[in-house]
Amino acid sequence: MLSQVIRFVRLPLLLLLLFAVGRFSLGLARVPYFPRGTAIFSIVVLAFISSFYFGALSGKVGGFGWGGALLCGTVIGFAAQILIFTATLVSYLGDFNTYFRHWDALNVPEGTVVPMAQAMQARAGGLLIGPVFTTIAAALGRSLGGLAPEKKS
Repeated sequence: MLSQVIRFVRLPLLLLLLFAVGRFSLGLARVPYFPRGTAIFSIVVLAFISSFYFGALSGKVGGFGWGGALLCGTVIGFAAQILIFTATLVSYLGDFNTYFRHWDALNVPEGTVVPMAQAMQARAGGLLIGPVFTTIAAALGRSLGGLAPEKKS
């Protein structure tokens, strides 16, 4: 079932990758994090919305039961967190000033310079917690799946 779910959520996985590259690039291009920079490519928001939609579409379009819908949310959320973890690691290893190293993205007080070990520990926690929220979003979407269009025969 996992391979079927991955095939079903290919579009959000591609969008997550594009958003991660875009977010990484904005930092390299020195676009200010506030007020607009961070809102352009929000990986977490995209993962949440994609999980909701693909959870809703999982039954009628994907042909999945509730387990498949929940797995859609988990796969999307885990992929998003892997991208965030990897982009943060690359930012530190390459000493790149990207949004993934910004104090606000790492949930620390304003102006704090976060060492790599602390940042990677926070991102590792996201690998565990992040997919929980997208799985919940997929469940909410699935519960409203009656509003989704039918699959054409």
